[in-house]
Amino acid sequence: MSSEPVVDVRDPAVLDDPMGGYDRILAESPVCRARLPGGEEGWLVTGSAEVRAVLSDPAVRNDPTGLPGRGAQTQEETFLALGTPPEHLPYLRASLLSLDGAEHTRLRRSISHAFGAARVATLRPRVQQIVDELLDGLGATANLLDEYAYPLAMAVVCELVGVPEADWADWWRWGKVLVDGDPARITPTLGEMFAYCHALVDRRRAGPRDDLLSEVVAQDDLTDVDAVALVVFLVLAGHETMAHMLSNAALALMRDPAQRELLRTEPQLWPAAVRELVRTDGPVQLARLRYAATDIEVGGVRIRAGDAVQAVLGAANRDPARFAHPHAADVRWQAEHGGREGSVGFGWGPHFCLGVALAKVEAEVALRSLFERFPAVRPVGEPAWVPLPRARHRVALEVRLR
Repeated sequence: MSSEPVVDVRDPAVLDDPMGGYDRILAESPVCRARLPGGEEGWLVTGSAEVRAVLSDPAVRNDPTGLPGRGAQTQEETFLALGTPPEHLPYLRASLLSLDGAEHTRLRRSISHAFGAARVATLRPRVQQIVDELLDGLGATANLLDEYAYPLAMAVVCELVGVPEADWADWWRWGKVLVDGDPARITPTLGEMFAYCHALVDRRRAGPRDDLLSEVVAQDDLTDVDAVALVVFLVLAGHETMAHMLSNAALALMRDPAQRELLRTEPQLWPAAVRELVRTDGPVQLARLRYAATDIEVGGVRIRAGDAVQAVLGAANRDPARFAHPHAADVRWQAEHGGREGSVGFGWGPHFCLGVALAKVEAEVALRSLFERFPAVRPVGEPAWVPLPRARHRVALEVRLR
């Protein structure tokens, strides 16, 4: 690309208000050149139809290996340039987030059975039990993120995978380090995680239990590296994003008495409410950076092979071309018109969120129980945001419950 990018997503105007910033970009053009979070030049895709096209196109890949231009740099070279030790590369390469095509499908299928709707339905009573215990332990005021959302998300995914409760605090600590993004802390943290997961894999091989990890290590076509990469992916994705999804949704409902009253009088609308709140207040703004494997056209714009492509999920979910009330949650509209999946809040295409059924059950049980138990819950002060271009994460969410 020869001309300068028209947008810089590292601009404080975007970082300080990612939702408003990306909405303004969408209003200008659903596909535009931009300076992306990593500093590289590429394409920012904000329109709903355009984001869906990018995320479902097999010619848009997570792995840029072998592509021309900037994409010629392999994932391994990128990781090494960031100071990643060579011994960590096999695990990063085996992550579901790094893979495309048949290899991605192979690893995804190895665990997809655990996240089917029928199996997830059997987990609902346990999710309710965890929720009730956490709510019982809250005082008159609480940090809803640290005392409710994080512990719930951590407990559910760790029990499913097979991580012992004594080790949950380590995962919480590791997740926070990775989200903070300090390279000096990320490398040793990854080393701790990989070593821990190897030891856990060895224990499950020696003594299987009734958990997902035991099922994984029993599969002949999966290596120890595959198993470790799956554990890391599942636990981190299953608690960090989920916790902020709950925090964002809870705050949105606290600030919207009309929607809260609707849910009080028509509780059967809670599943639609979860879908709608993921659309309007989801925790993830940007999808993983991808690369065009061939020349493609998106929204009338030609993107060359090797170009970086950044899909903005948050902007697509507030696209006026698709949604009647793009910026405000409308639970009844979602129930009547939202369709099978009204937004890209859980992604789209081959990398559509593997745990979407579980996430919806967790959110429905957690939010409904919170507002039924504490109908007067309200925020204390103005919650602070973490200035991240990719996500809508909070430092804390202090609330008064009674």
